[in-house]
Amino acid sequence: MKITKTPKVNTCLMLLLTFVTAVLFLPWNISHAQSNSTQNSQPDLIGVVKSLSGSKITIYIAKLSSQSDGRGFGRGRIELTSKTQTITVSSKTSIVTRSFQNDQVVEKKLSTKDLKANNILYIWYADSKKKTISKILVQGTYDPYQTPELIGVIKKVESSKITITVATIERPQQRLNTSNNQSQQKTNPQPPQGRFNRGMMNLKLSSQTKTIAISKSTEIVTRSFQNGQMTEKKLTVKDLKANNIVYIWYSDSKKTTAKRIMVMGTYSQNSSK
Repeated sequence: MKITKTPKVNTCLMLLLTFVTAVLFLPWNISHAQSNSTQNSQPDLIGVVKSLSGSKITIYIAKLSSQSDGRGFGRGRIELTSKTQTITVSSKTSIVTRSFQNDQVVEKKLSTKDLKANNILYIWYADSKKKTISKILVQGTYDPYQTPELIGVIKKVESSKITITVATIERPQQRLNTSNNQSQQKTNPQPPQGRFNRGMMNLKLSSQTKTIAISKSTEIVTRSFQNGQMTEKKLTVKDLKANNIVYIWYSDSKKTTAKRIMVMGTYSQNSSK
């Protein structure tokens, strides 16, 4: 017996097909939209890995420094706090790292076994109660010595202490190619007081001097680049010289003794323009 399809039957079939399509593809669309949203949004939490135990990660809570260069949340400097928090990842948590390949951002999936102490983590929650972690982006490794507590130029070296002239670093201002700007530069010249040999930033000396104690545990190093990688070389007090530019980190709250001294080159009054 031949069944004749009526407009009503056709309408029912169309509605059924639309429902099935929605059931199959809507979850994927939502997941895809959430993934894009996560990729382009600020993290809910930033932390540095303190320890790992199975699915639990204990982090030092961190924040982006005001010294961020303004090129996105992945570009700023990290400031660590003393507060810790333990987060729990699940099988649904996406752990990734990003790299640039052929001028494109490529994500690589990781597992908790790939995480290490001092990894910088950008964390997104899946719920408003902030209990479920949806995504973790590994943003490299935290360097506790990325920002010195004191910058100076050595004035005098003794066996257990150094006297420095306190200095600050100023980024060189970009010169605008305009007649007004050129006129201002002629009337208000501001040549740098000095520059370290890397030629990256201007070093401005103050009138303040400070004496820093050096103990047996003080670490003295210098850095250099070899084969595209940064290497550190250990130094002693005898290697320190007058006019050395030094970055200093303290070992005590009173800021009298150095925990770490990094030699950053030699200060010269004769800086090139």
